[in-house]
Amino acid sequence: MTYAGVLKRALLASLVVGVLAGAYMLVAVEPVIDRAIALEEQLATGEPADDGHDHHHEPLYSRGEQKGGGFGAMVLYAFALGLVFGTVFAWRRHVLPGATDFVRAVWLAVVGFAVFGLLPAVKYPASPPGVGDPDTVGERTLQYVGLIALALVATIALARLSKLLRSQVDDPTRVVAVASIAVVAFALAYLLLPDSPDEIAAAIPAELVWDFRLRSLGGLAITWLGFGLLFGWLLPRPPAAGDDLVARPRSARATS
Repeated sequence: MTYAGVLKRALLASLVVGVLAGAYMLVAVEPVIDRAIALEEQLATGEPADDGHDHHHEPLYSRGEQKGGGFGAMVLYAFALGLVFGTVFAWRRHVLPGATDFVRAVWLAVVGFAVFGLLPAVKYPASPPGVGDPDTVGERTLQYVGLIALALVATIALARLSKLLRSQVDDPTRVVAVASIAVVAFALAYLLLPDSPDEIAAAIPAELVWDFRLRSLGGLAITWLGFGLLFGWLLPRPPAAGDDLVARPRSARATS
């Protein structure tokens, strides 16, 4: 299996998953954003909020354009994911755990979702429009990217440790040791890293905030895990037991 073959399958999977994730964002996340915008206008003007489309000032982009842009962003994100994922898979496929390429692809996707989606979302969860302080955007972005970089470095270090222990101890001991170190390392990171500088105002319903956070995280889960499953399914599979016998010529079987 060549790099070109792996990349072709990765980009095909990324296109399908990008469209599905974009559709999910339109259906599941954008309505929550509309509610957040309506609440923001209500708090700013003191007037009752409607469905979020009656604006007192003309925005740079309409909500329709913003939704279309969000859909396109998800497709581009998935395309970039496919490009990087396919390259990493082709490069490190031989050292990934798993008996088949499908298992290796899913395992890599789960690790990627944990590093780039789940772990940052737990420490620095996203907030809907109108909730965060615009003056802290730079600081929040730096914290978020910093945690991702730290998690990536820790994941690579843990993988190297697992490889080192493979020849030293049995598999159950190795898995328990690496998992324990991972839990301690990430727990310390969460405790030592600074908290988000944003405070949620008492007027903002917690249900709205957590609805947005969980649905946004769901979009990342669909993108990463869905990509891993589809990409793994598209990879060539080894022949099932007995397929080689069926494929052999009848005369060859008769003389064997």
